[in-house]
Amino acid sequence: MPSGGHESASEPAAEPVRDLGSDPGIGGRARRARAGLADLCRRRLDGRAVRRTEALVVGRYPELVRLAYLILPPGLERHRRVLTAHALVQGALPGRRRDLGRRPGAAGMDDAELVRLRIVRGALLRCRSTGRWATRPAVLPQVWGLRLFPPTGGVDEPAIEQALGRLSGPGRAAYVLRVLERLDPVGVAELLLIAGVEDIASAEAEADALAADPVGLADGPGSAAGRLLHAAHFDPCTLRATPSDLLRRRRRRRTALVAVAVAAVLAALVPYAGDATESGAPAAPAARAVVEPPRVVPADAWTTTTRLDFDVWSTRGARAGDQALTRRAVRAWVEPEPGTTVALGPGAAAGPPVGLPRLLYAGDVAGAAVVLLTDGTRLARYTEEQGGRRLDVAAADDSDARSASAVVLHRGVAGVRMLLAPWVDEAATRDLRRPDDKSRPLPVTDGTTAPMPDPGTVAKGCATVPVLELVSRRAADGHPYLLADLGEVSATHLTYMPPPEFAHTGRPAEAASTERALTVWSRTACVLETLRGRGLRLVDNWEFAHFDLPEAAGEGMWSCVHAFDRRGGGDVVVQFLPPGANATGAQTVERLADSPACSRSANDIVTATWWRARSGAWYLVAAGSRDVVRLTTSAPVTGSADARQLILKSPGTTPNTTARPQLVATLKSGSTIKPLT
Repeated sequence: MPSGGHESASEPAAEPVRDLGSDPGIGGRARRARAGLADLCRRRLDGRAVRRTEALVVGRYPELVRLAYLILPPGLERHRRVLTAHALVQGALPGRRRDLGRRPGAAGMDDAELVRLRIVRGALLRCRSTGRWATRPAVLPQVWGLRLFPPTGGVDEPAIEQALGRLSGPGRAAYVLRVLERLDPVGVAELLLIAGVEDIASAEAEADALAADPVGLADGPGSAAGRLLHAAHFDPCTLRATPSDLLRRRRRRRTALVAVAVAAVLAALVPYAGDATESGAPAAPAARAVVEPPRVVPADAWTTTTRLDFDVWSTRGARAGDQALTRRAVRAWVEPEPGTTVALGPGAAAGPPVGLPRLLYAGDVAGAAVVLLTDGTRLARYTEEQGGRRLDVAAADDSDARSASAVVLHRGVAGVRMLLAPWVDEAATRDLRRPDDKSRPLPVTDGTTAPMPDPGTVAKGCATVPVLELVSRRAADGHPYLLADLGEVSATHLTYMPPPEFAHTGRPAEAASTERALTVWSRTACVLETLRGRGLRLVDNWEFAHFDLPEAAGEGMWSCVHAFDRRGGGDVVVQFLPPGANATGAQTVERLADSPACSRSANDIVTATWWRARSGAWYLVAAGSRDVVRLTTSAPVTGSADARQLILKSPGTTPNTTARPQLVATLKSGSTIKPLT
């Protein structure tokens, strides 16, 4: 499966809106239920029924909490969303005074269906609510001093989470009930009707649209969607716990004590307030929080774990024992002093660190004192240079062994100095524009590299694109992998995925160093300049098609570059590489912002552009990805081919190259897609 592709752009035929009141399967059951409503309301709940329901909730607790979590509003902060999901399930037992089992339509439901109804209705109420009630804490459970959230997922989980987030509450509930609870559309519509949803047709339409593969996933149990929704990323019972506000809590306690003391003193001095004011005595400065030095990470921390990221970087640097310096760095993150410049990178949360940060580095670099810290989700680089103080905070979550391999310590006139992960064995630099040149070894001292060229200043016009080439037996089985400095605190991992015709082991670290990978990257390297400052963790270059062009011109290539940020989104750039074209000669055909295209969750793509041969003749050239079996165009030229590529000569001398080709691709499954928009 390539790390690239495109979602299906075909639009399913619209289904007629059903009248639920006339549907014998839904409306009939609801009418029968209402007929027995009076008798149901007269029944009293007995203790055995409640105990039976409790046993049911306990037995299915993880599944029910996952159901509530997925239906709840995606805008709800993850910690609050977890607690609210648990609260909805724990509150699903029937009550004597008010019970959802007495709602019209619920008379024929068994215990399991009633529990599910209560959970769905409670989650939908949160979806419909706005303002303070929607985000208020649940009564129970309550957690103090900890932040709880499910573990971070891979590339696919954020994609489907974003797709779910674009649905309304009822639409999300309809889709989740289909996938998790395996209800058929009639059962879903019936449950939503009883839960109080008014526009059932819209909810069904939203669920149908998501099931129609807008993120490269199929609906139904056992499908890719089912597997993803059952992943730990959506499991509110498998949680990571981090301290919430250790320093802030202590600061608040001390502030409260100081406030009480100040209030007592002021109360005693009220009779003399006038005299004190007239004396002109200066007011005492506000008390500042006491900041602890950061935690030191042992040198062998990364050797005792299977997960390699910034959390297990060992502490390094000649000034790691300088507590005065490291305290100033922590204070700059917790409570910056006036005169300290604080810069937040893309996707980085503001505010103090979560708990006591870990110290990754402290030392002098090119005349500046530099301290590197992490709290598990962010990196903070504190710099004291020429009398100025600066703190750069960058998102660092969702990192792995390769994307967490290098951090920029200092940028200066001499170049960029980086700190490498302790598991890196060798380092070198290479020019991405010159694939035939060998990489040049890069001296490293205690993890710190010698100055290397700064891609932001080395050359205008994309004449050279310096990148870092690393080797790690632990992170990549000894195969070289590439990282690019895109102006962030941490470097960005570069990968390559070849077309289906090329043998590939599936390991991006290995593929990025092959001859073909370097060739394709050399011809698309200029795209990196457009991705600087985006907070990216990975940029994948997928060569999804290549074929010979007319008039013996040579081979043309199609590339789709997907830039993955740490929120699950990313920019997409589709390029056509004519024969012999260098990086500045590549034609950008499509450019999309925040799209799942060209990822594992959307791996079907088709595109077309105009190409001019040496003879002066113009050709419409189109290409599709692996599963494309037929290409058809209706304008500005007409033609088709039972293949993944289509080449049509323009009947005129100079076609309108700005006109968008009307292209449709048929996939092996029989569905159709159109070019990205």
